[in-house]
Amino acid sequence: MRRLIVSIYKEFLLLIRDIEGIALLFLMPITLVIVITLIQDRSFKNVFESKIEVVIIDSDSDSLGFSFRKGIKQSQIFNVTEYISQDSVSLDKARQEVAEGKYQIGIYIPEHTTQKIKAKAIHLVREQLPFSINTDKETAISPAIIILFFDPITKESFKNLAKSKLTEFAAQTETQIIYETYSRVIDALTNQSSQVNYPGEPIIRFDEVMVSEYTSGITPNTVQHNVPAWTIFGMFLICIPIAGNIIKERNDGCLARLKTLPISYLTIITGKLIVFIIICLIQALLIILIGMYLMPLMDMPKLQVTNWLTLFFITLASSFAATGYGIVIGTWASTQTQASIFGSVSTVILAAIGGVWIPVTVMPDVLRSVSEISPMNWSIQGYYSVFLRSVTLIELLPQITKLMIFYACCTLLSLFFRKYQANK
Repeated sequence: MRRLIVSIYKEFLLLIRDIEGIALLFLMPITLVIVITLIQDRSFKNVFESKIEVVIIDSDSDSLGFSFRKGIKQSQIFNVTEYISQDSVSLDKARQEVAEGKYQIGIYIPEHTTQKIKAKAIHLVREQLPFSINTDKETAISPAIIILFFDPITKESFKNLAKSKLTEFAAQTETQIIYETYSRVIDALTNQSSQVNYPGEPIIRFDEVMVSEYTSGITPNTVQHNVPAWTIFGMFLICIPIAGNIIKERNDGCLARLKTLPISYLTIITGKLIVFIIICLIQALLIILIGMYLMPLMDMPKLQVTNWLTLFFITLASSFAATGYGIVIGTWASTQTQASIFGSVSTVILAAIGGVWIPVTVMPDVLRSVSEISPMNWSIQGYYSVFLRSVTLIELLPQITKLMIFYACCTLLSLFFRKYQANK
């Protein structure tokens, strides 16, 4: 035990010789999590919260135009400019403004659109009347057409989203006009005057209920993804200083001197392991506290932690895995250049396929399968379980076990490489 304490003390002394390097170990992941979260949060808001600029040319000036304009203005996704006119000048002007990018969507409601819908409703009513009182002749009912024109640079996915929402408004308005027309025709046939109000709210509604992986009721957001993701990335980047430390000791002859002492190589790397695990835990704590207290001050969601015990164990297991990865790279690499290049590139690759850059759920099926081999994926899934599902420690064991097996494999590989180099 005393030898292990001495080894830990030796690693601590080596670290404090490079205060700037230690500061970077903490500052870089913190900077990454703040910058990336800000970018993704702003992008998310730009897509889903910024209003779409729309210009409406209403040449109908009747029920359809009025109800359609009212419905769009009451929505939360459109910012509406109106032209109520039947001349072609307003239409040409609106087309030009959309083409120039001033508006993203133009909506043209032609003349007599409401009358066409009413004519269709009257025709439907008369078709249901007995032949003896049905005076309607077979007349062609022309469709009511609303014309949309888009900014030329508008993406197809955005067009489909806008058309879907506009179709919803149009369907509601058409249904209301047909409903009111039916009522008037029935009143005329029965010689009575009834007051039947069209229901303002749809009969069918959709309620959202969090189930399955989001049973805690906490909606996932950019903070809940980026805080654990970049915490893990920062942990695994620690492989570079660990590997550099091992190679420097080997090249400077420090390791050879240590071998003359009654101390095993396993004790030496265990000292490194403990020191760097402590650094990983402090690093993770700082980033989590930033997610809890600093992010809300920057107009971003607050990180919610409901179970500190499970959070500690998934962080500890991730620290073991990241530190073990650094040790095996340091034992295998011959030079610091090899270690830094392999360590940085492999960490980026593991992060990319593991769900650090983007969540695994939005990846193609092939990449989802590949992500299963990344220890960063096991770690981030464990963090998701803690932040989004409020799991118990028992439920978290699969991810913790995978990470600890990865650490054990790294330790065995480092011992194998050490033995191989000693016999060369």
